[in-house]
Amino acid sequence: MKSNLMVVAGFLMAPVCLFGLLYHQAFIWVVCPQALVVMFLRQSQNGYDSLGAADYPDLAVGLLYYPLIGWILARASRRGLFRRVVVRVALWHCVAIGLAVGAAEMRNQIWGF
Repeated sequence: MKSNLMVVAGFLMAPVCLFGLLYHQAFIWVVCPQALVVMFLRQSQNGYDSLGAADYPDLAVGLLYYPLIGWILARASRRGLFRRVVVRVALWHCVAIGLAVGAAEMRNQIWGF
């Protein structure tokens, strides 16, 4: 039951990421930084975008990230590796937050010229 709950929670978090990306919500920096990394790196490679809006690659990451993490955690729970995998997921999430901040700064530096 516990493992199924994680998969369901992953699918319930996907619309939260999409909402945050589409409506430029501040909570997205913590909830779905992986999509922000993709967005800022994509934007830094193209011309100036006055809206700074999310596009299909960013939305795809936001849509798929939490269901994938829910599946990974459910599988780890069934195999008895839950704590170990949760720690790794949490660490990678923190790394993604740092990468999102760094990618945003890189984009802002490029757009500043």
